[in-house]
Amino acid sequence: MTTNKNNIPLGDDIFVVKEASVSEEASLQQLMIDTASWLKSRGSSQWSDILEGTDVHGLSDRIRDGEVFLVLRGAEIAAAFILRKTASDWDARLWNDHGKDAPARYLHRLMIAREWSGKNLSQAILDWASKEAEHTGHVAVRLDCIADNQKLNTLYQNAGFTNIATVDGFCIYEKKRRN
Repeated sequence: MTTNKNNIPLGDDIFVVKEASVSEEASLQQLMIDTASWLKSRGSSQWSDILEGTDVHGLSDRIRDGEVFLVLRGAEIAAAFILRKTASDWDARLWNDHGKDAPARYLHRLMIAREWSGKNLSQAILDWASKEAEHTGHVAVRLDCIADNQKLNTLYQNAGFTNIATVDGFCIYEKKRRN
């Protein structure tokens, strides 16, 4: 059996990771709003910018730059995420004292459609992102989350990410390439 590096097997399902196109932006915006609303309903202030009508990560620009990925099950968008090729100003600020100049990919806006939550899809996506970073010659995948979001911190730790530091109320995590 030939494996495709963009396939994510999960239980009986096969998900396909593909780069997002401009024509999919409206669907991505809706998934982002749905995710932000869900986070707010759970008492989290993470992604509050989305509900205020701004997007600090610039989804349109990230799509144009080939840094937004969809996770599809058939034609259905099950998840999406941003995997930046370079550090944003936000990333550079958080990683300033922690090796910001190392060639790393930066993961943002991991969004899971609610019907796929609780099925370990986040874990599978984090694994895929780590392999993609390695495949593209980067030494690590980096990400951050609000420090008091215990569920997200646990997810990242269980996915093999190391908590490097807490900067301005955000935990920064890194998963280095295997040698």
